[in-house]
Amino acid sequence: MKYFYGVLMFAFIFTSCGTMRINKTSDFATIKDLKEINGYYLNRGDKGRSILSCFNVRECADFVSITFENSNEVKLTYYNDSTKQERIFLGQMKKKYFEIYFSKQQFFIPLLYSSCNIDRIRIGKSKDGKLLIRNFGDQSGNLLFLAAGYSYETPYKFPNISHIPIQENGLWGYSDLLGHIVIPAKYDFASIFEKDIARVRLNDKWGLINKQGEEVTSIKYDKIFKIDTISVPATFRVSSGGKTGVLDIDGKELIPVIYDYIGYNAPFDRFATIRLGDKVGCATHAQVIIPAIYSEIIYFHGDQVLVKRHGKYYIADKDGYEYETTGIWIMRNPIPETKRKIQFDEQKVE
Repeated sequence: MKYFYGVLMFAFIFTSCGTMRINKTSDFATIKDLKEINGYYLNRGDKGRSILSCFNVRECADFVSITFENSNEVKLTYYNDSTKQERIFLGQMKKKYFEIYFSKQQFFIPLLYSSCNIDRIRIGKSKDGKLLIRNFGDQSGNLLFLAAGYSYETPYKFPNISHIPIQENGLWGYSDLLGHIVIPAKYDFASIFEKDIARVRLNDKWGLINKQGEEVTSIKYDKIFKIDTISVPATFRVSSGGKTGVLDIDGKELIPVIYDYIGYNAPFDRFATIRLGDKVGCATHAQVIIPAIYSEIIYFHGDQVLVKRHGKYYIADKDGYEYETTGIWIMRNPIPETKRKIQFDEQKVE
């Protein structure tokens, strides 16, 4: 009988709420005061999560200011476009971090039933000096030997930013961490610097500047979207006069701002569809590889795409070559001797 009770106890411990199973703190650096965490941080972490989403705030911002004025609360300050937002969260200072529970519901009937609903974050400094947020969740429970749910704990790191966007008399510029002005306030809006480049808006037009305040591009675009740092090279999507294109961090137009549409690359595809008038082609995130001269894209297959032009089917490849085809539908094959390089100036609106 004692073995039976031992098995019951083991099953209860194994299937019960996961908060006791996941509780890592070794990656937090030791701090003497919560004010050591105060700073300005990029609102995009190493796993694609934002600081605001860690706090269950469903808003967008380029950067977040984190301020601890006492051991019981933290203030987040951020700008949603150019509108200042502030949120205060209550929590508790621990040895190496600040802990916030968004929900904490636990119910136990020993050996019979348990239920957990935990949503918690811990905020501190990583050992390499970045903001570290450990996000823990537990939605689990058990009835006797029957267990269900899940629990997890995921760390996210967020780097500091050095040039701080500031607002003076309704205009935007930049200061350093000590509050000294490094770029005078003269813009209608200024984003953070990434890859040493920032987006700025003036008179309803957008451009790019460097950390010396020099224009990398003229302030002429209707919109410059947030930088894509995941792809290599890093790029900006831009729009002007209803057309769209892509810039690199030096302001060079990798994809000319002439297209009516540029699709987003799916993780499993090499190509994105581009459209110019009623014609379509293909591009990567930073280069047109198949100019927009076709009436239809039939399907993608690896490094090739089946296209249609003037009522005839062709195969085009990632290097920008076009082939006539044999076969039917998905069984089509390129005819090697018909290979030709598609010229960029072939594309035009008919």
